[in-house]
Amino acid sequence: MTWTSRRRAGTAVTGAGALLLALAGCSGDSGHGSAEAAAGPAVTTAATPTSVPTLTPTPTPTPVAACTDTSAYTQKQLRDYLKTLPNSNGASHTGLYTDYDGVYYEPAFEHRPCQVPQVSVTQFWVTLDGSSAGRPTPGGSWTPTWRPAPTIPTFPGQGDPGAAPDDSTSLFTYSLIGTTPLALTPGPGSVANSAPPFPEYCKGTLTVLHLGEAVKDAELPDSLNFKSRLGVDRDHGASRVTVNADRVIDATLVAPKSSTGC
Repeated sequence: MTWTSRRRAGTAVTGAGALLLALAGCSGDSGHGSAEAAAGPAVTTAATPTSVPTLTPTPTPTPVAACTDTSAYTQKQLRDYLKTLPNSNGASHTGLYTDYDGVYYEPAFEHRPCQVPQVSVTQFWVTLDGSSAGRPTPGGSWTPTWRPAPTIPTFPGQGDPGAAPDDSTSLFTYSLIGTTPLALTPGPGSVANSAPPFPEYCKGTLTVLHLGEAVKDAELPDSLNFKSRLGVDRDHGASRVTVNADRVIDATLVAPKSSTGC
């Protein structure tokens, strides 16, 4: 029975082989070639390499220190902020201050305001009694307020301090030079158009940095001290002055060129 099964299988194969041979005879090709033709040509597909783009890393931005938003500040809040603004050079004075040659703006970068501060500088002559410029003008429309004159220290080439008026009897008066609005933008430090006139004989200057309306004569101190903040041979005799008005940021007094005979 095993042989019989094998025979049937062989017969079936033989019959199929005959059929293939018959077909091959018609085509004129060998059975081997016909089988390959029947199977069809082998198709080889080449794998196309996938191009992977090179990703360039995004550079990390340099951190920028946040500025101080002053847009909603009241006048007093802005005054307090500017009055205590740290200096970019680490100096003992603040980042906004007055000196003998005007206004300086040197804010520390990390404490700078986001907005450009709008301030003003009002300047006065301080004239010692005895100078013709300091006496009331006959028929004038105003009467100056006379105050005790300050003692003038020795400045090289600036006259003899012994000739300065005595505090108990001498007087001085303020006279307005003018008010100039200033926009505080970052720069070399010295703010343009803020310098006072150079002091004259018996006439010094007072520079007041402030917000809002101009400083009035009545708001200025009734007594002054011309003692230099850095010594008698430095700073042209500049000294810090306190002006009691809520909008004032800083003020500097500069001694007269000479006080001899005033």
